[in-house]
Amino acid sequence: MSSTSRPRLGTTLALAAGGLLLAAAVIRLSVRDSLPATALVYYATPWPVQAALLVLVGGGLRLRNRSGWSAPVASTGLVMLVAWTISAHSTPENVGLRANTISCLTWNTDHGQAGWNRLAETIRGEETDLVCLVEAGPAELEHELFWRSAFPEYASGGLGSGMLVLVKNGTVRQTRSGSLDGNARYRQFDVNCRGQSLALVVVDVKSTPWISRQESLRQIADLVTAIPDRPVLVTGDFNTPTDSAWFDAWRPGLKNAWEQAGDGFRPTWPVPLPLLDLDQCWGNAHVVFVHCRAASSSRSDHRLLMTRFAIKPP
Repeated sequence: MSSTSRPRLGTTLALAAGGLLLAAAVIRLSVRDSLPATALVYYATPWPVQAALLVLVGGGLRLRNRSGWSAPVASTGLVMLVAWTISAHSTPENVGLRANTISCLTWNTDHGQAGWNRLAETIRGEETDLVCLVEAGPAELEHELFWRSAFPEYASGGLGSGMLVLVKNGTVRQTRSGSLDGNARYRQFDVNCRGQSLALVVVDVKSTPWISRQESLRQIADLVTAIPDRPVLVTGDFNTPTDSAWFDAWRPGLKNAWEQAGDGFRPTWPVPLPLLDLDQCWGNAHVVFVHCRAASSSRSDHRLLMTRFAIKPP
């Protein structure tokens, strides 16, 4: 690279990375994804991406004129990345495992790209009462028979909209399903597991970053509000990080499993370098979360989410 082109490249790199970093920081600390114009930047620039942009600013300053600011700026970016990694880890409080708890596995299986048999093998490796799958394949009889034969000890809610629910030591019956604002789909089930009943809502929100999640998430919250006298569990692939502005309205009536009992590294997507917690589990006032962890697998672009919860007695 010539001596004249390096300063030009450095200036371009520093200005581009710095401008995007400034916009991302302002959006994340203010309006977040509450405006269509800011949502794309918000989703594309989580804290680790902003840390990388800061490192690029330092690199641009180095190329431009070997500025003495290049090393401190780049070092700040690395410190920011380490700080985010630490903050993304959680240690559960000493809540203990309550008697008669129920475990739930939530996983986006990426349309079976790794092979359905291998995916089933991964699921069988986890001791779980409920299995809630997203992108679990087409609603065809042959594929549904595969899941039933792979998990003969589980009752099946049947495939629909790419979502599947399996229940061990219990029963499952679909009660409702449909589209939410055209940007998400859901299936609602009555579940009885180990003698305890609950309403289970499995959701799959579209991943298109420039589509607002406001109405879809509002309608999901309305589904839960319409069932005030029963335990309700809402889980699936929300394709929306939990620090989104649209989850603010959820928190008065719903609890997030990770925020209540998280253990380990939180983000679930994309594998192998997760940056966002898109796969989640929420519960209403009748549900008490006692443990929540994410487990990595090379067989999907999402980590699977393991949640353990107790149901409050009436």
